[in-house]
Amino acid sequence: MSLKKNKKVKKSPTEKETAPTKSTNPLKRVGLTVFWGALIAVGLWALMDLSTPQSNLVPYKQVKQSLEETEKKQTEESAEFKDGDTSSEGFETASNDLDLDSADLVQKTSAAPNSQVNLPRETLEHIAKGMELTEQGKYNQGNIEFEKASKISPNSNEVYAIWGAALKMQKKYKGANKKFARAHELAPNDKEIVFNWAMSTLEERNSDEAIRLFEMAVKMEPKNYLAYNFLGKAYGQKKFYDEEIASYKKAIELKPDFGAAHFNLGIILGIKKKFEEAAPHFEKAIEIDKSFEKPFVVQMLTAMGLRKAKTTEASSDETSKAEPKPEPAVKEAKADIGEEIKKSLERKTEGSGSDHKMEEGSKNVKDTTNVKGRVLINGKAIPPNAVVFLETQSKLRVPGQKTQELTIRQSNLSFFPKSSTVQVGSTVTFANTDKEVHNIFSKSQNNQFNLGAMAAGSSRSLTLDQAGPIVLRCNLHKDMIGTIFVVPNGYSTHPNENGEFAFNKVKSQGYLLQVWHPRMLPEEVEANLTTVDLKGEDKTFDFDIKSTSQPGEIHDMVDPTDYNAIVDTIEKEMFQAIEDWKNGKKSIPRKRMLMAITKHYDGEGLKGAIAKSFSQKRSIQLEKKLDEIRKLISGIGVAKKDVTEAVLTSKAKFAVSQLRLNVKELEARLKPDAGKKK
Repeated sequence: MSLKKNKKVKKSPTEKETAPTKSTNPLKRVGLTVFWGALIAVGLWALMDLSTPQSNLVPYKQVKQSLEETEKKQTEESAEFKDGDTSSEGFETASNDLDLDSADLVQKTSAAPNSQVNLPRETLEHIAKGMELTEQGKYNQGNIEFEKASKISPNSNEVYAIWGAALKMQKKYKGANKKFARAHELAPNDKEIVFNWAMSTLEERNSDEAIRLFEMAVKMEPKNYLAYNFLGKAYGQKKFYDEEIASYKKAIELKPDFGAAHFNLGIILGIKKKFEEAAPHFEKAIEIDKSFEKPFVVQMLTAMGLRKAKTTEASSDETSKAEPKPEPAVKEAKADIGEEIKKSLERKTEGSGSDHKMEEGSKNVKDTTNVKGRVLINGKAIPPNAVVFLETQSKLRVPGQKTQELTIRQSNLSFFPKSSTVQVGSTVTFANTDKEVHNIFSKSQNNQFNLGAMAAGSSRSLTLDQAGPIVLRCNLHKDMIGTIFVVPNGYSTHPNENGEFAFNKVKSQGYLLQVWHPRMLPEEVEANLTTVDLKGEDKTFDFDIKSTSQPGEIHDMVDPTDYNAIVDTIEKEMFQAIEDWKNGKKSIPRKRMLMAITKHYDGEGLKGAIAKSFSQKRSIQLEKKLDEIRKLISGIGVAKKDVTEAVLTSKAKFAVSQLRLNVKELEARLKPDAGKKK
């Protein structure tokens, strides 16, 4: 069974103007248009604040219904296709005129099909289901659907591009960037993938990579004014102000009525005390969109004599008839208030790097806010070992936030304390005061480790530099279980016996408010995340969490990475590099080996996992074995006659065998019970 091509729908002029890139790929439009709508409507018009975008994905039922209607119609028209055929042949469209409500700047579109896209029905349904789950906040379940789609269609750039967009919405930038990188590898000329990959690295605050990708995006599409605008933001994160200004000016040159670029340019010019240059851009931004009329902007324009100051009503006719004072000249204003305005701008950008985030209001916003609430789980007060935390959206530390040095003892086959909370960057020492040998390990995502056998009286320390929960276990004593919660930048507290919590005088800014308890499943944790914007007014946030777990259950948030799959990819790249070298190719073999080392071994996490679980030295030694092959292929430090196919093949096989042995040992440490379940 195949899907019939849809007729091309002519786009309106508005659609052409608002879409910075064009694609005839409908599957990609479903995911990436959603991503752009959420990004532009929330990220751009939220005035420089790269906060969590509103998820605005197409409902799964709508996609499924569209697929079924199209299939039914095709069945009626063409009897040559057998009912129930799920092969990739004939699948030339992923959706049929799906309406995407993606806010102000992206219009509803009907994308034309791309005859080069052939995806099985199962792939399309897993993608659509992943979208629905992501929209509902069930991120883990959504990722499982995307993973299933990728296994059915491992060479589909559309699958990885949409998966990357979904991960980005979850602020899982590391995972999102891996998916975008894979999509780009499969479709290196796709400008939409490059742009969205760049946006992910920008939100991750990986400024150097964001600059590289946005520069690639504008090279691929010189008229992409949005890419120039965000390139400016990436430069701003590095405090490369001249380059930032040039990027905003280029965006305005391409689209003169682009209000956000005018506003951004006004801010950076104001910070550089170029007020006369900044003022016209602020005025233009306000003319385009009144939401840019911020109090600090009005204050600056008024002080420069470009706006009349508001005065209080006179108490008598005589006072009201008094002659108004002359407005100050621009030069006088510049001399008198220049430093004051600059300090005002800098105060408003403090805490957001070079993104120049502007807080709503000015004098009316209190510096601190009181927050309180109550947490129930299935209608009952959550146990006191739960953690309620406020994570800063800027990812910067809050005043007074300090790391700790914690000691967890092993005694009487138990952990003391059993539950702990520390700030990210803290050091934890595990001290064995038992008579037994212990082997403490964690398979929790981002915090995997294995301390190895620890005799009585010994101790080992770890620095916990990744936020999130850690479930402590012992390889030798299965009933030994403890927990650590590593709090990200921000504040944390524990609810009392009634489930009540409170934060007093926290810094007024944007946060992510979240609850964690060992009983909660990962998807339950993620489903109860709340975005809050504190502005000095006391707030109350109550949680009524619905959990399928029973009291006493403990759930690990495990690392889903398939390390064997990473080795498979490295092996494929290496032997293809050897084949290319044998065929006389010059640059391609070197690039393939670099890809195997930097992108797959290092970039996909295998190097880091080996370093964490074993040692930094071991991970580097394995990398050197791979790099030795790269040098041989490149002719570095060796005579050409000494490099043969047999030598390269032998070294490649040995390197792969070492990687597989390490992965086997790594999985035995991270999943000690896996081999016993038969």
